[in-house]
Formats: sequence, structure tokens, C-alpha cells
Amino acid sequence: MAAAQLRIDGASITQVRGLLAGAAIFTVFGALWVVMALIHWSARPGWCLPAALMAAITLLGLCIASLSASRHIRRDDNPLAFAAGKQAGMLFGIIFGIEAGLIALCAMVLAHRGLELWIPIVAALIIGIHFLPLAKIFQVPLYYGTGVLMVLGVAGCLIIPDFALRLLCMGLMMTAVLWGSALVLLWQTRL
Repeated sequence: MAAAQLRIDGASITQVRGLLAGAAIFTVFGALWVVMALIHWSARPGWCLPAALMAAITLLGLCIASLSASRHIRRDDNPLAFAAGKQAGMLFGIIFGIEAGLIALCAMVLAHRGLELWIPIVAALIIGIHFLPLAKIFQVPLYYGTGVLMVLGVAGCLIIPDFALRLLCMGLMMTAVLWGSALVLLWQTRL
């Protein structure tokens, strides 16, 4: 296979597969945010939850199809790339552990103080912030935008006085940012 086929826009096929897996993860978590937002919306039209789930299934199908299409391309067996990937994986694990720990700690403190409704807001803020170091670790500039949009979106939602509407808007914003990022990743890694 020619060297041009092993790399897509300067990324190795291993990196492309990682980005596609990331797009699938964004899709799943976007689906969780939209379901959480819509389930608690008292004026929810009957069609919006099925429509959101169909959008999630369609986007996830595109991610899976792209991952499947990448199987026919031979992997890069570069030992330096393998070592870098292993280090990036370890750093991701550390960042994910810190993120999960912070969310759990904040959830416990907020619940103890009777502020359970603030848990998704704090979680969304922490999730947005966690994308900033991931952008550097995985060398994916898009993740900077993803993180910044989430943090700014949470800040914007805080000005909404009605708490139920605030949570709805925040959940929809998180979904839009995650699914939008997934679509950009799919576009960037198209085979």
C-alpha cells in the first residue's frame, strides 16, 4: 500500500481510528445529554425524544461505518508512534480519572448541601475543561474549540433565571457541541 494511503491529512491510520472512536464517544455522550435534557422538560413534544434518539443512532452509524471502512487500510507499525500512543493513552486515563473524581466530589458536596440541581452544571463545566489538555495530548486542535464552547455554553446558560429552562438549554448545548464535534471529526477523517 502506498505511503499516501497510510496517512490521511498528516495523521496515521491509527490516529484516524482514534479520532473516529472519539466521534463515536462524543455521539454517545451527546445522546445522554439530550435524553437527560428532554426527559426533564415538562412541555416536551412527543416527537422530540424519538427524533433525538434517531439523530444519535444515525450519527453513531456513520461513526461505525467510518471505523469499518478504515479496517482495510494497513496500520502504521512505527514503534515511536506506538510509544506516543501508549503515553497519550496513559495521560488520557489520568485526566479521565481526575475528571471523574472531581465530578464525584462535587456531586457529593452539592448533594450534601441540597443543591442536586447544580450537579449537571458543574459536571458540564468540568467536562468542558477536560477537553483542553486532551487537545494537546492527542494533538487535535478541534478539542480546544469543543472545550471552550462547552465552558462558554455553561456560562451562558447560567444567565437563564428559570432553573428548569437552564438545565434544558445546557443539556441541548452540550449535545450540540458534542455532536457538532463528532461531525467535524467524521469530515476530517473521511476516507
